[in-house]
Amino acid sequence: MADGLSTGEMVRASGLSPKALRLYDANGLLVPARVDPVTGYRTYEPSQVARARAIGLLRRLDLPLARIGELLDGPPEALRPALLAWWDERRLALESQRGVVDLLAAPSDPRAGGAADPGERPDPSRLRAAVGRVQREARTVACVTDVVEQAALVPAFTSAVLTVRQELARQGVAFGAEFWVVFHERVHPGEAGRIETCVPYDGAARPAGDVALRLEPARPVASIPVPPADCRYPAILAYYDALLAAGPTGGGPVGPPREVYPVPWSDDVATVARIEVPVAGC
Repeated sequence: MADGLSTGEMVRASGLSPKALRLYDANGLLVPARVDPVTGYRTYEPSQVARARAIGLLRRLDLPLARIGELLDGPPEALRPALLAWWDERRLALESQRGVVDLLAAPSDPRAGGAADPGERPDPSRLRAAVGRVQREARTVACVTDVVEQAALVPAFTSAVLTVRQELARQGVAFGAEFWVVFHERVHPGEAGRIETCVPYDGAARPAGDVALRLEPARPVASIPVPPADCRYPAILAYYDALLAAGPTGGGPVGPPREVYPVPWSDDVATVARIEVPVAGC
């Protein structure tokens, strides 16, 4: 690591593909620290991993590359409101086109039923075997709380993760790729609920602005892994159903459910998230 990170090491640390790294280099979004003039071998500094992970999170929202650069290079305090404002603009644009989409998707035969639901959910009965019981250790976490509807869920927790990581980095506190989204209330289309976005950290930190600190106690959880293809609404709901229906987890729920994202997002890994619910001990 003393000489920096190779392309392969950067891929593993950030979750970005080699193709994405080349694209972001060409666009000036993530330029390697050094490029060998003969071999073209790229070397990145460890300090660039945080930016790479932030780019990966923002690209999940289909944020244009130019806008990502503006957000990451602008004042840290402006990132969160700017990202949420962009999301509101995108939602309004999509709503303005909804009538055309509904017209094109309507069945030509008036006797036929409506179009098939594009958001098919996996069968929870097939997922129950994947539910397990795990003992989690105590963790200190930095958190941001929001009240959101389903449509704003992903941009809200994405902006919260970036806000927390920026603050921890400013304070010189160590943290990794992992973050959680704790659902203290139901979040559905048209139904806003309270969520808490948490980033585990090590060391001494101070609360600042919207970022609060707390201790997550050691306790058992019921847990189920979620693959990339199903880590979206409404497919992910089947994993919640399977978790609640599994039964033999050693005790009933004693805390709110949460989505744990342990690694940077990548379509090439088997598990990108785990849904967990704290349960009573035996």
